[in-house]
Amino acid sequence: MLKKVAKVLAVLASLPMLVCAAEPTIGAVAKMPEKPLRFGTHLNLNRVNDFTDAPWGVYADGVGYGATLSFDVQYKFLPWLYLHSGIGLDYRYFASEHQEMSLECDCERGGFWSGKNKDYLLYLEVPLLAQAQIPGIIYFEVGPVFDFLLMRKSEFYIPKEHRQDKCHDDRFFGAGVSIGLGHTFSFGLFIDAHLSFQLTDVVTVDKACGSYTISWGSSRTDNESGKESVEKSEYINESIVGSYYLLNKIQLGIGYWF
Repeated sequence: MLKKVAKVLAVLASLPMLVCAAEPTIGAVAKMPEKPLRFGTHLNLNRVNDFTDAPWGVYADGVGYGATLSFDVQYKFLPWLYLHSGIGLDYRYFASEHQEMSLECDCERGGFWSGKNKDYLLYLEVPLLAQAQIPGIIYFEVGPVFDFLLMRKSEFYIPKEHRQDKCHDDRFFGAGVSIGLGHTFSFGLFIDAHLSFQLTDVVTVDKACGSYTISWGSSRTDNESGKESVEKSEYINESIVGSYYLLNKIQLGIGYWF
């Protein structure tokens, strides 16, 4: 009996030493460093402003709206410096205000049309942003953004045979720069705002959209020979599409890091 009591007392006496030995391990687990690589999802609501030096816009209106849904990646270089990248689908929609047009022609509806012009675009967007953090407070981002045109569809209220074609070719690849700020909550949710500037033309430029020719002539009779000569002249005017830029896109977003 005394031996059993002695064993119990020895175990109880050794407990403080066991706890002290375990404390560094527990502390090490609690203070494990943050994973350098994180994955997440990101949803942005966008307002796109289109600016051009051409006499008419490449899109139905100068302002468009849309959304971007992306799969994001974040890599930690330093305690305060990260790389924020991802790949997403960027949808843009442009619509003109309700318009009316009448035209004298022998056609259906008497040459009168009313409605809206609409453009639908879908891009693949890849940002590469350097992110500087003030942990738990705010982060700032800046870097290039690349986009690839996947689809464009246009709807016109004026029939094709009675409108002046916009005469442009969409560029497949584009590049810009984005700046932004945001906040990441401790449980992984983050909110942010970005302003993106397009640096490349979204369509080809310096292309003749249409031309017209003015011809005139004059005749002159030679007094001595009595022969009549005719001089003809022509003037050709071409309408050129100017440079188009998507100068800025305003984004408000929400996302989550897993």
